[in-house]
Amino acid sequence: MRRTTTSVHALVWRQIRLSTLVLSALLVLIISVGLASFGASGGAKGMLSMRVLLTNPAITALYGHARSLPTAGSLVAWKMGMYLALAVAVWAALMATRVTRGGEDDGTWDLLVIGREGRQPALAMATLALGEGGLVLGLVTLLSLVIGGQSFVDSLLYATGLTGVAWSAAAIGVTASQLLAPRRSASQVALGTVIVLFVLRMIADASNANGWLRWTSPFGWLENTGAFQHRAAVWCVPLVLGPCVVAAFGWSLQRDRDIGSAWWTRADRSAPRTSLLRSTWGFAWRERRSTVFGWALGLGLWGLTVGYLTNALVVFCHSDHAFVKLLDHWGYGSMANGKGFIAEVCVLMSVAMGFFVVTLMTMVASDSLLGRLDLPFSFGTGRTEWLASTALVTVVSVIGVGLFCGLATWCGVVVSGTSMSVATPIEGMLNALSPMLLIAGASLLLVATLPRFAYVVMAALLGVSYLIAALGPTLNWPQPVLDSSVFHFVRLVPTEPTNWSATIVLCAVGLGLATVGYLRFLRADIGR
Repeated sequence: MRRTTTSVHALVWRQIRLSTLVLSALLVLIISVGLASFGASGGAKGMLSMRVLLTNPAITALYGHARSLPTAGSLVAWKMGMYLALAVAVWAALMATRVTRGGEDDGTWDLLVIGREGRQPALAMATLALGEGGLVLGLVTLLSLVIGGQSFVDSLLYATGLTGVAWSAAAIGVTASQLLAPRRSASQVALGTVIVLFVLRMIADASNANGWLRWTSPFGWLENTGAFQHRAAVWCVPLVLGPCVVAAFGWSLQRDRDIGSAWWTRADRSAPRTSLLRSTWGFAWRERRSTVFGWALGLGLWGLTVGYLTNALVVFCHSDHAFVKLLDHWGYGSMANGKGFIAEVCVLMSVAMGFFVVTLMTMVASDSLLGRLDLPFSFGTGRTEWLASTALVTVVSVIGVGLFCGLATWCGVVVSGTSMSVATPIEGMLNALSPMLLIAGASLLLVATLPRFAYVVMAALLGVSYLIAALGPTLNWPQPVLDSSVFHFVRLVPTEPTNWSATIVLCAVGLGLATVGYLRFLRADIGR
């Protein structure tokens, strides 16, 4: 048993170590910038003016509840904490489906689980390794806060909550891997569950009447711990026991199924569907359609929820002029009206759409590494046609999802009671797509040069780029640093005109990167 579990443990850590290191570095960077921004904003005295922000339903839905911001740690936990937790949860869910369902799909688990112990100890050790990865992220968070001069108790409370969120998402991923096959379906269900749990936390914080919904989400449990606020350590209990219960349920599901199968999978006797396999264009869509639908559903739900908060923010701004002055001071004055708030939402959507583009483009790397390109290329399909199909499907999908998100946001605005033309959010979403060609070109270049790490590297670059765009202007960072962020050039449309000159430059650079990536892909070995 020792040799089997050790093998699985080493295999899992080999698969997650790079992404763990990258995410750890991002946590250190974001927390460090957040701590520095507290001092740059005037410290505790500067935060006094933000108290009115802490009571606005739209703001609390985005960032969570906080009574005050007396320390740098409280600012980090409130302004960045929920989105750090979301990033950690997405990582944990994806890594869980990768090392469990992905291992069964590609056959790497076959030899590992052979023996008298069976595959249940292997799954238990894989789950344990995922838990250790979440613990590493928690320790990195704790050390970053403590070295930054924050209270050890509060830092430990927040780090414990973040670790619990990672464990919860990993347990969801492990369970989804037992229920669904192939890996892509399991990943979509796991990520969809994480997004729904995050939206439940947003709904809970948008109204006191819905506060009980925080009890149903790990993100709500993290908020209820009250790190740097009221300190309710009892909420660490569900953050630890909840993942254990879900993981145990997933572990029990494996006993009654064959390895490589799942509880819900297509029967062997079902008729094959070949309608989208007659061309590279059809295959590119078939390979990505479930991913497109999953992203559309998740982003549409987010747009609907945020759009519904528009009326609460506008009403509050009209009744409190001090709040409007505060928004102006922090660079968010445009949010004082409905159009400005939707414009800010569309800028956030731009970041999410960037990750969507990376997901679609890096599927080419998966095709190569898993051997899917050997057969079509040997029968005359050209690499140019394959990349062109991928690019076309990506462009059409991104535009379609962008329009759908704009429409969903408009529906939320209308339901909230605010009058707004449907063209407003759609125009904002189309403007938010301006950096997508550059992101797609960079993704293609990485796919051609570093296929195994293309997604991880692009995800890290997008995270840093958004951090620069979000905090750089407030902290008066040098202009060259600001210009290094693709999101820095995204204007608040429709309250501001589109930055056409920057858009043209971004598109030109994106085409240049795509050309280099294309030429490199033509000469690259398949499967490496």
